[in-house]
Amino acid sequence: MGHRQATGLAIGAAILVAASGTMPAQAPKPIFDGRLTLKPTAPAPAEVALLKEKVLPAAKKAWHKQERGALCTGGVDGVAVDIAAGAFTKPRADQKALLYRYCTIGHEMVLNGIAILEGGRVVAHVIFEGGESHAIGALPDINGNGLAEILLASGGTNQGITWGTMAIIELGGAEITEFGQTDTFSDDQGANDKNGKVKANRISVKFGTKPEFFRDSFIATGAGQGAGAWRKVGVQAPITLEEDKAEYELLQ
Repeated sequence: MGHRQATGLAIGAAILVAASGTMPAQAPKPIFDGRLTLKPTAPAPAEVALLKEKVLPAAKKAWHKQERGALCTGGVDGVAVDIAAGAFTKPRADQKALLYRYCTIGHEMVLNGIAILEGGRVVAHVIFEGGESHAIGALPDINGNGLAEILLASGGTNQGITWGTMAIIELGGAEITEFGQTDTFSDDQGANDKNGKVKANRISVKFGTKPEFFRDSFIATGAGQGAGAWRKVGVQAPITLEEDKAEYELLQ
């Protein structure tokens, strides 16, 4: 199982584009590669302080209002997971999107949140219930409205099977736009030692008012690390993102 996707966090290796700069719309551009390891970006002390002083109390109030807070199996974690820079709620803004885990409510079931920070303040706050989100990234305005979309990478392991997914959302005004989600990684060797396979997808997007998504598919060869460890089995096929299974709520 040497090719299992790392459960690290962050924009970096696997989340391939950031919010700085613009890109031509003619050709699909990679935005996420399920073959690559994710690494965390640690928030600054001031950002951690905002999480504790402003974000978590608001999250606690909202989750208890929904009667979900009492389900936290090990108490409230309230930990920062990852952070990304971009203009998330208004064009050209200098903002950070802080992904945090509020608590775990069951196996692969988590109460998560995203706080948008700007100038030492919380300017937007989203809570969502779903799987365990490991990383957050900023996409470079794939639909041309001036806002950086938020990419969330999630995954987990159950009964010997490891998987990864990515979802894209956008914050604008009082609404959350959900683009959808898609699979990025799978490893069933833990459940099938003889015939199990490790698979990964590289997701690309063609920019436009209605972005178009594409998938390159790979299978692990067992040849170690690097490009030689993967064999391409599907070339840039158009895909439709599936409905996002997370439930998002915009608090502010």
